[in-house]
Amino acid sequence: MAKKTRLIIFIFCIICFFIIAPLLVAYSMGYRIDKEAMKIVETGGIYVRTFPSADQIAINFKTFLKPGIFSNAIFVQSLLPKEHTVFIQKNGYFDYFKTLEVNEKEVTKLENVILIKKVLSFKNIKDEADFFSIAPNNQDVIISKINSKAINFSFFNLNSISDSKDVSIPITGKILEIKWNQSSDLALIKIQIPNNSIDYYLFESLEEPEITRISSLDKNTEQIFFSPQNSKTLYYTKNNTLYSLVDNKPKIILEDVISYSFFGNNIIWLSSEGNLSESDIFGKLINLLNKEIIVLNKNKNYKIENILGKIYLKEGDSLLIFNQNTKIFENFEGPNFDYEILHSPDGKNLIYWNKNKIYVYSFSKEKYEELFSGNSITNCQWLNNDYIIFSAEDNVIISEIDYRGNINSFILPEIIETENNDIIKIQNPQMFFIQHSGKAYILTNNTLLESEKILP
Repeated sequence: MAKKTRLIIFIFCIICFFIIAPLLVAYSMGYRIDKEAMKIVETGGIYVRTFPSADQIAINFKTFLKPGIFSNAIFVQSLLPKEHTVFIQKNGYFDYFKTLEVNEKEVTKLENVILIKKVLSFKNIKDEADFFSIAPNNQDVIISKINSKAINFSFFNLNSISDSKDVSIPITGKILEIKWNQSSDLALIKIQIPNNSIDYYLFESLEEPEITRISSLDKNTEQIFFSPQNSKTLYYTKNNTLYSLVDNKPKIILEDVISYSFFGNNIIWLSSEGNLSESDIFGKLINLLNKEIIVLNKNKNYKIENILGKIYLKEGDSLLIFNQNTKIFENFEGPNFDYEILHSPDGKNLIYWNKNKIYVYSFSKEKYEELFSGNSITNCQWLNNDYIIFSAEDNVIISEIDYRGNINSFILPEIIETENNDIIKIQNPQMFFIQHSGKAYILTNNTLLESEKILP
């Protein structure tokens, strides 16, 4: 080969080196050409972790990956900064997909995905039930059956279901609520009787259960709580007066009370003059809390809430939070409708819900988003820190709270085949979920069912 030819080849190789080498270095550093935007961009990644481990995880339905034997996660790098779709599959489980935004030089995490079985197994606990309530100890249960002459109650422990104890009261009506004390040995039962008046009965879970009518409580009674210091003492308001009740004997604690709540062993209460005060459980004033009085609107209802040790005030459809530093109530962002509030187990999120809507509020992002819209929403509970479970019409639904992109929600099958091969259709279910066992309890068609463990 001629010297001149070799020189040309050498120069050509040098030129190629100086062209290709920077491209290779840029590629290795995560730079790519975005053909749509016609520019060079830095890439990002997606980290996905599921419980239980998925069979396969696909990014944009192109890159199909399988988690390792000892891992339930995957990490995909070199993704262009734009939206990418994650698709997750596992045999026997609902498919999961979510569209996520990937940013330059960042890893987008999807690390708390719970895969839900398409078909859960259930067993029949009790028949002939029309209402049930599970105590705070997550073990003791009251179920009721109403006939034309009486309301019959059965009391049992979930560890010994066959060993139930029965008691009845000679009235008929509709059970509206069962409220337990924290020690789970007393329950207050609220009953609407046919003439539309309200009766209250105290259920005591002794060796032989006893049930006693509380004559002091009626349809004008509001804001009923068991005392945090003495689990056998009830507190309630009537005509803006706060009473305690021991052995069916009422005692005035405070007057001019619009709303109250227990904070530790003390009472935080709001007066009609707009003062927020702290008193002990006997009514002795400890401290006047607010620096400026609250101008109350007679057309609005007020309710004090204790959420993770912070004082909130529901004012009609609005929510206020008490600033401990300024001693002033401030507006707290939330949806504008009447709702119940539930905080997540880790305290990082709130759920607002009523019979038509469910919203989630993130403390870290200081914003709320709609999770679900439907009819007849009831029994909304946290499944864990990242998922909720609730009933809507004839469905039991599990939904994630991750509102990035689309929201994944899963409707449990409406036809259930129990372990005894009974076929039961879910209709107007009452539902309760126990976090430590991971099991759901569903009352439908007068049958109380227990699911297998939902969480892995």
